[in-house]
Amino acid sequence: MNMPIIRALLLAVVFSTTATSLAQQTEESILEDQLLANARELLQAGRKEIIADELRLTEAEAEAFWPAYGAYHADVMAVRDEQADTIGRYLKTYRAGDVTDSYAEELLDDALAIKNDLLKVQKRYLKKFRKALPIRKVVRFYQLESKMDAEIDAQLAIVIPLMDPV
Repeated sequence: MNMPIIRALLLAVVFSTTATSLAQQTEESILEDQLLANARELLQAGRKEIIADELRLTEAEAEAFWPAYGAYHADVMAVRDEQADTIGRYLKTYRAGDVTDSYAEELLDDALAIKNDLLKVQKRYLKKFRKALPIRKVVRFYQLESKMDAEIDAQLAIVIPLMDPV
């Protein structure tokens, strides 16, 4: 798999996220949010390139797959936007020292709902992908998605501080 592209883009996301978490002024936050958004767009472009390289679609498969993928990707990004908002709220709350038990409970519920929503999207599109591609390519697509998500999650884990136990 073409992981150097993903790793380079992830580094851009991590540095942007780290810079955002350290921002003190509004102007800096806006600029850093813009940098993060740009890095996220690059990451998604790299994701599509990796999928195209790794699936080696025939012309007929590509014609059936890419429209389904576009819709799938939009739905996944809607859930990822929720995840980004949740992470942003957590970082602000954590830095402010305002993490209460009730907030921790809300955060956990939100995190599990996001995981559930991503799984729902994957299940919802499975039938469409099965119609578009042979089953081995469908499995490979989901494996690629899983690997890229794991890379992103690992990079996020580096910059998101663990909640204090007390």
